[in-house]
Amino acid sequence: MAVNRYLVFNAFVSGAVIMVIELLGSRIIGPPFGVSLFVWTSLITVTLVSLALGYWIGGRLADSRNSHSSLFAIIMLAGLWVALIPLVKGFVIDHTLELGLRAGSLACSTALFGPPLFLLGMVSPYTVKLYMNEASREVGRTVGWLYAVSTCGSFIGTVLAGFVLIPGLGVNNITYLSALTLISLSAGYWVLFRKKALAAAVAIVPIALLLVPQELPSVTRPDGTKITVLVNEDSAYGQIKVVDYAYGDKLLREFLLENMIQGAVDINSGLPISRYTYYVEQLARTYNPDAKEALVIGLGSGIIPARFGRYGIKTDVVEINPGVVEAAKKYFSFDTVKNPTFVEDGRNFLKSPAGPYDIIFLDAFSGDTPPSHLVSVEAFELAKSRLSGAGVLIINFVSGNQPEDRVVPSSLYGTLKKVFPGVDVYAGPDFFASDPRVVNMIFVAHNGQRAIVSGFVPEDAYPQFLEDLKGLYSRKIDFTPGPFVFTDDYNPIDFYDRDARERFRAHVISTTDREIITD
Repeated sequence: MAVNRYLVFNAFVSGAVIMVIELLGSRIIGPPFGVSLFVWTSLITVTLVSLALGYWIGGRLADSRNSHSSLFAIIMLAGLWVALIPLVKGFVIDHTLELGLRAGSLACSTALFGPPLFLLGMVSPYTVKLYMNEASREVGRTVGWLYAVSTCGSFIGTVLAGFVLIPGLGVNNITYLSALTLISLSAGYWVLFRKKALAAAVAIVPIALLLVPQELPSVTRPDGTKITVLVNEDSAYGQIKVVDYAYGDKLLREFLLENMIQGAVDINSGLPISRYTYYVEQLARTYNPDAKEALVIGLGSGIIPARFGRYGIKTDVVEINPGVVEAAKKYFSFDTVKNPTFVEDGRNFLKSPAGPYDIIFLDAFSGDTPPSHLVSVEAFELAKSRLSGAGVLIINFVSGNQPEDRVVPSSLYGTLKKVFPGVDVYAGPDFFASDPRVVNMIFVAHNGQRAIVSGFVPEDAYPQFLEDLKGLYSRKIDFTPGPFVFTDDYNPIDFYDRDARERFRAHVISTTDREIITD
């Protein structure tokens, strides 16, 4: 019967939308809360609990209200709730941030995604009940067939969302399209089988929301600083933002990935205002003053290649995210002609015959989870094979300053020592603070045979940083190899670094304007 075929189609579409919502969840709450284990745990927990409750209540409701109208009313409600998500997410995120990263991400996931997933969970038992009413078939075969169709829908939804929709359309548009899909599915039943054409009018809600221009936020602080978001784009590897801060005649610009600062410049002077970029420049010139060829893995805003270029160093760049490259070109004057840029994974590039390089700078630590495949003995051996005889590998690593935070950086030190005879580590001044801080540590790995003359400070450094830069060489840390050697087979870096990363994310939340965080 026609209505049975529509029930099968309904199972397929509902399964697809469930997975789209789950994947969208990571992109909606990821920028404020991070993309750490806590966020994924919260999303998976809310998904499973909501679906389980939906299965249970839906089964009971199907027995008591055994009608197609009830099923498609539930789907209509789910679609309307999904349409609300982009409208209320800022409010929900703003209020749940107060609960901290763990409780906050769970509460936010529950509020935004729990209700529609609960409603969609009711669809499966309801569909089975109605299908069995319409066709006399074996229960096992019927249930198996409908769940297989639903799972196929989930597979299609996952692939489309991850590979096509999120990078191409953005989170809000996909959310509205998901709402439109559910509402249209429900309206289709009322129009085709109940001859109620007015039901199609409900689809106007997500269509109207899709057509409304999405304005980027602009905020003025009490001190008069005007904050303007120039870019807010979803890419395959995270949310990209470019934000301007204007005060009087000053104009500062930040590049954010998942709300983590990846670089910042003073637009008027063109000088970087991220201290670690100067640390890298200093140490590169100190450890290999005759360098002519460099490789940067992890572009950010493109500051480091530009700074290297001032010394006549030709720099190749590897960046996995094409959106980052485009943003760096458009808003930070990154030049892909002067700096040949390869859009691919850093480790994969290290397998190529490129080089040799006098400097390799690894700065691919963009957020809450360090890329373990780039911090292993095998990865460092690949990097060493691309270095010249006097070449150095420089790594910017963000960690904590407390004694319990040193497991990961000391293990990173020990891992580097397995490959390089010489490894030196320098830190920002916050490393020596008594209270918990998040600090940049710069690892310099080399062949161990070099006379280092410390004291170099860039002539055109940001004036406020000069004293800090002069003190860098006195902040050399004496590490002993930590308890782990990171390998491809065993690399627990994300587990043992979780407290420092959580502190880093909490620092971002506390120091960034809420309008920027929640957008």
